[in-house]
Amino acid sequence: MLLWVIIVTGVNKNYLGVDHITMTPRRERERERKTNEIIDSAETEFFMNGFDKTTMDTIAARLDLTKPALYRYFNNKHDLYYAVILRGSTILSKMMKKEVNSKGTGLEKIYATGIAYCKFYRKYPDYCRLMLDVKPNSSKNVNDLNIQKQSEFNHDQLNIMCDAIETGKTDRSIRTDINTCLTALFLLESTVAIMKLSDNMVETDTAKNREDLIMHSLMLMGNSIESNKERLNENSCTEWKPQGT
Repeated sequence: MLLWVIIVTGVNKNYLGVDHITMTPRRERERERKTNEIIDSAETEFFMNGFDKTTMDTIAARLDLTKPALYRYFNNKHDLYYAVILRGSTILSKMMKKEVNSKGTGLEKIYATGIAYCKFYRKYPDYCRLMLDVKPNSSKNVNDLNIQKQSEFNHDQLNIMCDAIETGKTDRSIRTDINTCLTALFLLESTVAIMKLSDNMVETDTAKNREDLIMHSLMLMGNSIESNKERLNENSCTEWKPQGT
């Protein structure tokens, strides 16, 4: 699932794809400031033009910076792309944990993960679209920390879902005969597929808006794993619909 992207709490100089050089605190602060400035510029370019039409030249030009100077901070466009996605990933992770922790039963927690995606889509559409369209990096000049952080984010998100399923099995809101890990993977992949579909959806008389499609799909997924006594209908699912976030 390509929306499972890197998550970190801040910029780490080891991420930057350059050899570690001992620097004074003042120089480290200056480097961090410049790094964030470059990421800000890249973010604007990616949001405006997408990945394919953004180049290192356009990012450097926006900063009035030479390309050699830009390459001292980032190896390539993919490194900058992932640096931007890190910001969105961090926001999404916090939103997901907040939603899940506010609910009681396992089934409620499962729905909460989907609602976190909906709220993220509504509040941060540019990040969401960029993350849905995340590009695999074929370059050999890739910082290993990119892969490490992406793996950490994947496991974090999967663990949230697995914990919710196990909670649901214990409180009997979720079926006990399903495989926890496989179900978690199915739910995560399905949620992202729904988000992609809704982003490209043409409104019709049947589906009035993207949010209706997302909520209907979440209801169907929930019905597939819930225990019989917790059977929900589409009306009861409306309480999960994000309002004015």
